Amino acid sequence: MQVLWWLAPPVIATLLAMAWVGWAARERDEVRRDDSPEAMERLQRALAKPTPSKGRPVVSTVVEPTHGVAVRRPAGRRTSGISASTADRAGSSARRERPVA
Repeated sequence: MQVLWWLAPPVIATLLAMAWVGWAARERDEVRRDDSPEAMERLQRALAKPTPSKGRPVVSTVVEPTHGVAVRRPAGRRTSGISASTADRAGSSARRERPVA
């Protein structure tokens, strides 16, 4: 029986969540609702106001999907900190043709 005590916290949390949802979805009294013509006129005036624009307009940029595939940069671009001559020397030994057996 002691082994089943680990079930108590989830059951209590579920019951508390059900009680909260029941309280949050309850019928509200009509005292808080204001359907008067004055309230509707206030709402109409507020919706008729122009909205303020802030700063510069946002220019949307096209984002390319990555799909999780690594893409190498073009060979002409060198962004590492090594010099071009060192990179050429290191790359030239790797580019030697291998004899075909």
